[in-house]
Amino acid sequence: MKPLKILHTADWHLGLVSWKSHREIDRLEEQRECLEKLTRVARDERVDLVLHAGDLFHQYYHPPREAIQLAAEVIVELAEVAPFVWLIGNHDWYAVEALQRVFPKNITVIRDMEPRTFPELGVTIFPIPYLPLSRFLADHPGETVQAMVRDRLRRTMEEWKRLFNPRHFHILLGHLTVEELAFYAEANASREVFLKKADFPHGFSYGALGHLHGYTVLEAPFSLCYPSSLVPENFKNPDQKGGFVLVELVFGEKPRIHPVFFESSALLSIDLEKPLGVLEVRRLIEERLRNGRRNYVRLRIPGEMLSPEWFTELRRLRGERFEVVVVEAVWDEEEHRESDQASFDVAALPELFARFAEEEGLSEDVVRLFEVYYHRAFEEEQE
Repeated sequence: MKPLKILHTADWHLGLVSWKSHREIDRLEEQRECLEKLTRVARDERVDLVLHAGDLFHQYYHPPREAIQLAAEVIVELAEVAPFVWLIGNHDWYAVEALQRVFPKNITVIRDMEPRTFPELGVTIFPIPYLPLSRFLADHPGETVQAMVRDRLRRTMEEWKRLFNPRHFHILLGHLTVEELAFYAEANASREVFLKKADFPHGFSYGALGHLHGYTVLEAPFSLCYPSSLVPENFKNPDQKGGFVLVELVFGEKPRIHPVFFESSALLSIDLEKPLGVLEVRRLIEERLRNGRRNYVRLRIPGEMLSPEWFTELRRLRGERFEVVVVEAVWDEEEHRESDQASFDVAALPELFARFAEEEGLSEDVVRLFEVYYHRAFEEEQE
C-alpha cells in the first residue's frame, strides 16, 4: 500500500472578532497570513489529502463577505494540490451549500455520518460531525441522553469496522470533544456529546479531530489528534499557538505526526502591582514581547489602583509589535464578595450577555435581539 501524506487542519474560525467588550480586533488579515503559509506548505510537501475537521467559519449566521471570499479562495487553491474534505462544525455557516456551486469536484463537504471512500488514494473516511445533544432530546429526554448518544456512537464505530478494506487507510474525521481533554476547552457536557478514549475502537489508521483549539495528540486505541486552531483566540490559554499538522500514514506503522505552528501572533498577560506611568508600562511590555508579529496584551491591575484616567490611557497603548486589547481590574475576592452579592449593575447585562454569546458561539443576531428586549424592558420599567 502506498504511503499517504495528509494535511490536517481545523478551527479556522474565519470572521473571528476578538475582545469585543474591550478593544474589538478583527483577526481576518492575520488569518489570511496563516492560510498563505498553510497553502505553501501543502504545495511544498505535495500532500495527498487535505482534511478540515470543522469550524472553518466563526459565525453560524451571516459570516462577513470577506471571510466567505477568503474561505472559497483558499479551499479552491488547496484543492488544486489534493482532494479537500471539510467536515461541518458547530460554528460553520448554515448556508455552506452555497459555496459548493463554485467548488470543483474534488472538494467534499460532509454534514452526515456516511463513510466516504477515495479509491484513488486508498482511503475511507468515517465522519462524526458536531452532534448537539438537543438533536436527541425529543426521543430521549432526561439525564440519560449523553450516555445514550455515546453508546450509539460506539456501536456505529464498531459497525464501521465491517466496511474496512484491508488495502485502505481508515480515517476517523470528527468535530467532537474527548472527555479526558474537556477541561482544556469551553466544552459543555449538557450541550454536546463527549466521547472517552476508551469509546474509540481499534482498527482506525488515524483520528483527525477538531473543536478543541490546542495542539494535542492522544494515544487511544489509535492516534487521535487536535491540530490547533488557526490563531489563538483568547487569554484562557495564552501559551497556545495556532497551527496545523502534517501526517504520514504508512501501512502497518503508527502515524507520523508533525505539527507546524504559526508565528502570526502571541498573547501576553501582564500583572501591574503598582501604579506606573504610560511610558514605564510601554517599556515593560516591550521587554516581554514574544516572537509573534503581533502581541495582543492584557493588563491586569488591582481594582483599587485603577482610575478612569489611567484606564483610558492604558487602553490606547500600542506599538509597532503590540497592542493593548484588555485592561482588566482584579479585585480581592474576599473583600468584594459581600458587595458583589448585595448589588448588581443591571446596565452591564448587555455586555455580559455579549461575552457569554461569544463564548457559546451564538450569533450576533441573538446578541442584537437580547439588546432590543433589554432596552424595551428597561423603558417599560421607567414608565
